Amino acid sequence: MKNRILRILISALLFSLISGIVVTITGLLLGWKTSTQFSDGFFWAGAIMIAVGVLNVMGMRNQPTGLYSQSLVHLDMDERFKFWAADTLHGYNLLAFLGISGLLLFSLASLALLVGRK
Repeated sequence: MKNRILRILISALLFSLISGIVVTITGLLLGWKTSTQFSDGFFWAGAIMIAVGVLNVMGMRNQPTGLYSQSLVHLDMDERFKFWAADTLHGYNLLAFLGISGLLLFSLASLALLVGRK
């Protein structure tokens, strides 16, 4: 359990760092000059990440419930539950990954505003 949580945290940190660099390069190419413009860029990048994570989880809820009971190979109840749990955890792991990355970009947006005021 610790390895999964640590892996999500580290990968979210790296992904938000890479996303922050991409937003910074995009801002420089577009000619952003104020800290407010960079803050808005970080904010919208974080909002998009969180929205994609939420949409992924909402899309998982619309799956048919008998998905594993209609397979070609006979699966007992335990095997069906393992498949269902793995699919569910995959979606929530992605939500946690994108949510943490989005929150880190929100903090970068706040930091850009604070640095720009000084």
